[in-house]
Amino acid sequence: MTSTSAPILPIAPSLPSDAAIRQTIAVLAGGGVVAFPTDTLYGIGCEFGREHAIERIHKMREIDGAKRPLTFLLPDVGELAHYAAVNEAAYKILNRIFPGPYCAELIASPRVPTPFTLEDRRTIGVRIPDSALCEKLLWGLGKPILTATAKSRSGVVLTTAEEIQREYGAELDLILDGGTLQGPPSTVVSLVDDWVTVLREGRGPAGKILLG
Repeated sequence: MTSTSAPILPIAPSLPSDAAIRQTIAVLAGGGVVAFPTDTLYGIGCEFGREHAIERIHKMREIDGAKRPLTFLLPDVGELAHYAAVNEAAYKILNRIFPGPYCAELIASPRVPTPFTLEDRRTIGVRIPDSALCEKLLWGLGKPILTATAKSRSGVVLTTAEEIQREYGAELDLILDGGTLQGPPSTVVSLVDDWVTVLREGRGPAGKILLG
């Protein structure tokens, strides 16, 4: 954990510089924790498999990982089979909503250890953001990024890099500044056991999920 406030690195989410991508990947690959913009709100994330970094996020956000596991960010639908069990019907829906402001609950694959899944359900939440920044980070890292929404300890969504720095600066390694992000979070849909259930209506239209 850093002993001083994490630096803020300005970035253009739709056209991130190669230098900024390399710097962020180096922090994540080294076991660091980064705050960064997505296509909805800011996330706080780390590389999949970095147990100490995951514990830092749990502590920071006061999250019980068994009841609220961190969300998997992936670069495209083709990577889903590595981390989740997806049938043909689910793929049709996922290809409609991804990339975009949605989170899908899916059964985890054997590759995902139980501590990373929802307690008693063996499920994970998966996002494929419509974000050039996230896509470049994920392909460059070569692993999923596990994330939680950037919220204050009192549960208020943090909408700017400066707000994140004031709240968590000493507990982060890097903050990417993509401007002010506010509004609804992602829409959450469960695609478990052949059921399609909208668990939370958010930025993504529910009608896109429920098309024929």
